Amino acid sequence: MWEASEQTVIGAPPAAVWAVVADIEGHTRLAGSGEVKAIRMAGPLALGATFEADIAVGVYGSFVARGVVTAVEPERELSWVSYPPLEEGETEAHQIEVHWSFRLSPSDGGTAVDHTFRVPRPEAGADELEAFLERTDRIASVRAGMRQTLANLEEAAGPA
Repeated sequence: MWEASEQTVIGAPPAAVWAVVADIEGHTRLAGSGEVKAIRMAGPLALGATFEADIAVGVYGSFVARGVVTAVEPERELSWVSYPPLEEGETEAHQIEVHWSFRLSPSDGGTAVDHTFRVPRPEAGADELEAFLERTDRIASVRAGMRQTLANLEEAAGPA
């Protein structure tokens, strides 16, 4: 499994931070990686809601990922799983799952935010995925993007 976590305290109340985090289609402006180009969500934010995201990763190319919301607790947690498309010849056992979350909690300085990323080993192709992640130093670039996401979140949520 590959994972990363970044934390910060944002000088705004949880409701203000949540308003930004809960705007899934607005994640194109929030995502610090610059890789999220567009998001289309057909319905309201709810457990099990689905969306599509146009992603462009320099080392991987452009693709459309399917997303599924896995936790919605207003002012506390938003989590989802992103499923990049399978490549030709791959089976469901090769499916990569990218788990993302924002966890919020009140803090003396405003709102503590924990932003996490986790990729469990797929049933098939895990060694190839690990080699790709190491060769491209992908986890380090994801971490840098997460830090910028938190900075973007702080700017968007405004002061307390």
